[in-house]
Amino acid sequence: MRGDAFVGKVPGFSQGLVTAAYGELALKIDGHAGDDGDAHAELRMRYGQQGQVRDLFLDLREAYVDLYAGPLDLRLGQQIIVWGRADAFNPTNTLMPIDLRVRSPIEDDRRLGNVGARALVQLAEPVRIEGVWLPLYAATEYPPFALDEYIALGEPDFPAPELANGLFAGRVHLELPAVEGSVSYVHGHAALPGFALRDFTVGEDPPEVRVARTAYEHHVIGLDFATAFGELFALRGEAAYRHPIDYEDRVHAARPDVQYVLGVDRAFGTVTVIAEYMGGLVLDFEREDGPEDPIEPETLVRFMEPLPRSLERSITGSIEAELAARNQVLFSQTAKVQHLATVRVEWVTLHDALSLSALGMVNFTTREWLLFPKIGYRISDTMTTYLGAEVYVGPDGTLFDLIDEQLTAGYAELRFSF
Repeated sequence: MRGDAFVGKVPGFSQGLVTAAYGELALKIDGHAGDDGDAHAELRMRYGQQGQVRDLFLDLREAYVDLYAGPLDLRLGQQIIVWGRADAFNPTNTLMPIDLRVRSPIEDDRRLGNVGARALVQLAEPVRIEGVWLPLYAATEYPPFALDEYIALGEPDFPAPELANGLFAGRVHLELPAVEGSVSYVHGHAALPGFALRDFTVGEDPPEVRVARTAYEHHVIGLDFATAFGELFALRGEAAYRHPIDYEDRVHAARPDVQYVLGVDRAFGTVTVIAEYMGGLVLDFEREDGPEDPIEPETLVRFMEPLPRSLERSITGSIEAELAARNQVLFSQTAKVQHLATVRVEWVTLHDALSLSALGMVNFTTREWLLFPKIGYRISDTMTTYLGAEVYVGPDGTLFDLIDEQLTAGYAELRFSF
């Protein structure tokens, strides 16, 4: 059980605001069937304020069964699958969505599960093969953005639960004493959808432009590795090439890109430091600056149905040019090449009872940065408290600028485990 309170700021004002305050009960169940299999489930029940909503939230985070049959390990049910070996950012981890609306001192709490099957087959040492099938689509969730007053967000356009719309992924693991690595492939709908135009009205005051979160398909090829140089430091890295299908004709799709991470971690007694360089290269890059001649709401009011074809195409093109610019910010593709760095530092002291940590990230290209400082103290074997903050900063027109006022906050938590 835990109680949490997050205090942020009122958008547009220098005033404090309770952005989240809740009590949560989490139940975990583990079952064992000898050598034949296992089962695991976790249910979270949370009541309180989350953003602008006060309600009872039920979350079946995971509920799956494992079957062990010789060289085959099969997992079926609601599960969270995490790929990659880097720390703060995993380019190869494209299977599962995240929910940035979740307010918690534990970063993994933002991961969302999905229903599917996962199989691991042990071939001749040191090779393992992994296969994943996710028949249902689950989308990454962002906090609500401030939209223009005449723009309405409609029902999302997500794939139906048909066999052809499922996500399929495969991974080959190589596990040697000196180095571990894998090569992976994913085909399916991207977890982060873009915005697409649904329709618009004319001749009404005020007019309305309806947009919808719309999923798109992509191919992702990835690789990762991890090794250690004795007790000096550990080295790990990841890279992924992503190719959205028919991206040229889909305003809601990202452009092809390559993302890569290289990091080292080292322990200095009770202090652990993880430093990583991250980079991104957008292929077929084109800067989206919005429409040259934006359509004003007053213009839509003056027109009446039916519109001439040429005028309808002109209005549609202007709106889609604006959506393309916003989607480019959402997908973090506003520059052809981006350079980023992260540092995570943690100091554990007082017989492992006190933990002082901080995660920092800076995007040298877009000048965005974030900082997550946190203090954790184990009061007893069953009780822990956390104090910390989540700070997002970015120039106008960047992603962190959009989510700053919704997510920047300080927090306190008291947790009891039994």
